Amino acid sequence: MPTSFGQVINVTGPNNGFVGTVSRQGDRVIVAREFTPFTSTNNLSFGDPTVAIPNATGGVWDSIADFVTHATSNIGLVASYFAGMAVREVKTQLTYPAGQTPGIQQVGYYANLQMSEVLLRGNGTIALAVGAPNAEAQVYTRVVLNAAVTAGVIGDWETNPAATDLFNITGVTAAAAAATALTGTFTGVYVGQVVSGAGITPGTYVVSGTGTAGAYTAIVLSSGLTVATTATSVFTFSNLVALPNVVARTGNLDTNNILEITIKNRNVA
Repeated sequence: MPTSFGQVINVTGPNNGFVGTVSRQGDRVIVAREFTPFTSTNNLSFGDPTVAIPNATGGVWDSIADFVTHATSNIGLVASYFAGMAVREVKTQLTYPAGQTPGIQQVGYYANLQMSEVLLRGNGTIALAVGAPNAEAQVYTRVVLNAAVTAGVIGDWETNPAATDLFNITGVTAAAAAATALTGTFTGVYVGQVVSGAGITPGTYVVSGTGTAGAYTAIVLSSGLTVATTATSVFTFSNLVALPNVVARTGNLDTNNILEITIKNRNVA
């Protein structure tokens, strides 16, 4: 009777690996710093998008989820503070949960005040929460929840935003070039959404609104306009922040929703 060894792997759709793994050889930058969340019980899971919070000794890491949940004002800092992906290069998972489900990845993490490693430039594997990626597709993280996109959570990785997550509004008016208050019909707009357009400072978000959320008649922005609006001014509202220099490396998403991304350039010191 012939002996059977191993199994055949479908080479057209192999798994991409575990989250937080640095993939491929070549150019990469990995930096170790202390993980210091605002809420000490929050963890930095392998593969999480991470921000660098500056301080007098060089800064600390925090997950985007903890950073945004701590204060709405932090939404405006996500793009400029974004560092990279928490990696599992050194950290060992010392305990494993009982009753593991076959096919479900158990993800390790860094805990409060632990020395943690983050990939600042290079290729790595992440869990994609929302989207069907294409090679070179822009990668985002969520800063505002959307009832129409139930899989999206604060501080995740996403691609290909839904129409309810990223949309344009025209006919917005402001009293003056430096105004923070805008009037118009703001269908689908909620507090915390990131705003972009002519005269909008990068990192600007919606601070408050007049009327019913999702149907405001006026909103207040975190930063004033640098130019006056016109009848044709277009403003883009988003529940997501585009992560600078981060794209999908390929269009291959495995059965565990693991995607390989490329962080093209270092975003923080």
